[in-house]
Amino acid sequence: MSLLVEYIGKFGHFQRNARLYLLSNALSGISAGIVLVLYNLYLSSLGYRADFIGLVLFVGAVGVGIAIFPAGVCVDRFGGKLVLLCSNLAFAAAVAGQILFPQPVPLLITSFLAGATAAFFLVVNAPYLTANSAPEERPHLFSLNIVLGLGTIVLGEPLGGALPGWFRSIPWLIGPLPSWLVAAQPEPRSYQLAVLFAGILAVPSLIPIFLLSDDRPALLQDIPVPQRLASSLVERVLSTTRAWRQQFHIRKVLAHPAFVVLLVQVLLGLGMGLFIPYFNLYFVKQLKASPTFFGLIDGAANAITALFTLFAPLLAARIGKITTITITRLIAIPLLLTIGLTNLLPLAAILYLFRQGLMDMSLGIFQVFSMEIVPQQHRGLVNSIYQAFSQVAFALSVPLGGLIIAHRGYRPVFMLGAILYLLAIAALWGRCKKG
Repeated sequence: MSLLVEYIGKFGHFQRNARLYLLSNALSGISAGIVLVLYNLYLSSLGYRADFIGLVLFVGAVGVGIAIFPAGVCVDRFGGKLVLLCSNLAFAAAVAGQILFPQPVPLLITSFLAGATAAFFLVVNAPYLTANSAPEERPHLFSLNIVLGLGTIVLGEPLGGALPGWFRSIPWLIGPLPSWLVAAQPEPRSYQLAVLFAGILAVPSLIPIFLLSDDRPALLQDIPVPQRLASSLVERVLSTTRAWRQQFHIRKVLAHPAFVVLLVQVLLGLGMGLFIPYFNLYFVKQLKASPTFFGLIDGAANAITALFTLFAPLLAARIGKITTITITRLIAIPLLLTIGLTNLLPLAAILYLFRQGLMDMSLGIFQVFSMEIVPQQHRGLVNSIYQAFSQVAFALSVPLGGLIIAHRGYRPVFMLGAILYLLAIAALWGRCKKG
């Protein structure tokens, strides 16, 4: 209870923009939880196999990778408020397209567009929170951002698991409707309606974004936007490259903590892409859990992650940022392997609750570390580089995971993912253990 009171007190002292940003993320969490539980199951209900689902996810990750650098430039040129507002609206339109047009080609196109707009969320998060906080606030601010998001996702995931069954029980929703509007079959239609309902729930999250103070630069050059973005991106990459070349030899660059973080992002992206997108399919199709049950355990897992994340800053203050990240993630590896190797649903469900919590509790600490090791003027670009490499790695491994599952089952993807996670942990500990 004292820890909760401490976080509430710190929230009141955060800068206004930071508080509004946290509130917006919290309000959108319920919708995110619903979509996380149902989207892959929706595609599966349409008759698509894991390999095509992997292709859809791959195309989305490619969209993220392509848009990641322009997103960083937009954040610097137009400010966080405008980027957040436009990207939220564009993302909502893309997700609606994915639900309303379930044919293969429209699914791939809208998945790419959703990924491209999601890139702006990825890029703006860490630099925006860093710019709107003092150094001593950041461990608690970044952790609280994750906790609030997870806390509302916890509410959304059980709701997402229950909504399809509830919609199927309403005759007029499952009765004859135009096929161009919704799916004809009851099961995919119930998933469509549930995800569209999630979009409606996300609308209030736009209100705090409107209330953010305008952080656009005072002057924008009077040249076309595409040309301005392209030239700015080239200038920033070249200037950063020149600065690093003047400051470091190649050996120093490879040993620099920012390069190590980049390597860790790549290894984690490769590992996550193999199995994370398929957890709902694994539990529902392989272990025979109901969507409702998976929604409950996934929500409970996020609740535990949120609880563990609250303690991460305290642990980091005692044993250091890198040690905290390393130990918590290392403990999660045996749990991951057991989940992937067992055929017992109760055992997998119990371990699933704690694997995510241990793996992700130090994410805020990792974000703080990744921003503080680079100069302030380069944080937007460097975060774009982090995210770009992570998303490219994720994009490469997602379809590979789908192919492996379709032809070899689920066990190989869990084993390969655990190996990549171990390599990431070893790289971070070996190079940055003094952090």
